Amino acid sequence: MIIDESKTKEIVFRRPSPKRLHNMFPSVDGIELVDDAKLLGVILHNTFSVEMHVTYILSICSQRIILLKRLRDQGLPAHYVDLAFHAIVVSRIFYALPVWGSCLSSEQINRINTLFKRSYRCGFAKQINDNVTLVDNASKDLFGKTMAPHHCLHSILPLQTEKNHDLRTRVHNYLLSQCKYNVHRNSF
Repeated sequence: MIIDESKTKEIVFRRPSPKRLHNMFPSVDGIELVDDAKLLGVILHNTFSVEMHVTYILSICSQRIILLKRLRDQGLPAHYVDLAFHAIVVSRIFYALPVWGSCLSSEQINRINTLFKRSYRCGFAKQINDNVTLVDNASKDLFGKTMAPHHCLHSILPLQTEKNHDLRTRVHNYLLSQCKYNVHRNSF
């Protein structure tokens, strides 16, 4: 495989701390060091912030809502407007949601929920979607699929344990990893 160095970018993930030096690692010749990168349609920042991604998603969804207004004004029935809303707006928010949804701040969650409420008020959706519920459902769905023995990620799941205590219920019975070394604890 030949790597095109003109299209190759380097991103170093770090804590969002102003005390840390930005150029801790030497740059590779010919490869540009960037603060954010778009990977499979998700914009990741080097501090694990998804602010740019949320702003990008909301701008696209706002443009699509304008399209839905035009369709509704031309006489498309409410049922089909709801289907179109789910097809072109909710699906865009839902794309890779288990990846970036857990990194959302409360402000970003409110921005997404505001879009859903506005869409309901304008008659594009039959119900108000909640971003927290969407993230939970998407994460549970993804984890449920990986627990299937034929799934490609099943082999990297940790060992299963037997429950010996009467503790709160969990959705799985896998052994959770434990942090044993200070280097690991202080890495992030």
